[in-house]
Amino acid sequence: MILPLVDVFNSPYEAWSTRNLTPEEMLEHYNRTKQMTTHVNDKLLARVNNALDAANYMARTGADNGLGNFINDTLDNNANLKSWRGFMPSITPVSLGNYQKRYPDCDFDAVNRDINNSANILSEGQVLFHGGLWPSPSGSNFTTSRPLSSTFCPQVALRNAEHKGKAYDSNRIDLFVLRSTNPKTNVFLYRRAGTNLGNENEVLFAAGANLIRRSETMINDNYSAFKYPNLKKKIPVYVLEVDIS
Repeated sequence: MILPLVDVFNSPYEAWSTRNLTPEEMLEHYNRTKQMTTHVNDKLLARVNNALDAANYMARTGADNGLGNFINDTLDNNANLKSWRGFMPSITPVSLGNYQKRYPDCDFDAVNRDINNSANILSEGQVLFHGGLWPSPSGSNFTTSRPLSSTFCPQVALRNAEHKGKAYDSNRIDLFVLRSTNPKTNVFLYRRAGTNLGNENEVLFAAGANLIRRSETMINDNYSAFKYPNLKKKIPVYVLEVDIS
């Protein structure tokens, strides 16, 4: 099954600074709206119109729960994403549950088999995110040898790149903007509701996906990377535009 396009930035996301209302402004606002508020938007900090904007914004800021909530709300109300779930097994296969909860202690062959058994591929132009490190010996393209995790949210991708000090050890973060091009690789969409990891908005590619790096841009050269218990250093964050088939 070809999964219909899901565009989480069909409506743009805006990040604003806020300021406190004066008592007079609070009263005026209440009289006008019959709702009480203490803050109001002040200055527009960023406008995110598409996935590349989102990746660049996240590489600069590092965190914005407003963006995460915006993406969650969009996905909750997206009819095409609801249809994706209808094409997935009603119960997540054990191997895929273990991948999400216990990675890397899982059976990758079983994970790959169960993704392929679902037999769903992305539409041309579908965009997702992945955080990690481009394999340096591979040049501008490589083919995955095991399943590849991706997400609808660049903030989740960034957190995954940092997990357990990976970014600290790698001395950089690569934030992939994955664009489905001539799609051939099967994918699996994890449940968003009723699971502790639903906020990751994860889409898992089967092994054998071909990735082609189209561009690489350093967005932030002063990003704080941490490693337990108290290591910290500054590293660069690169945004990569990548075709995935």
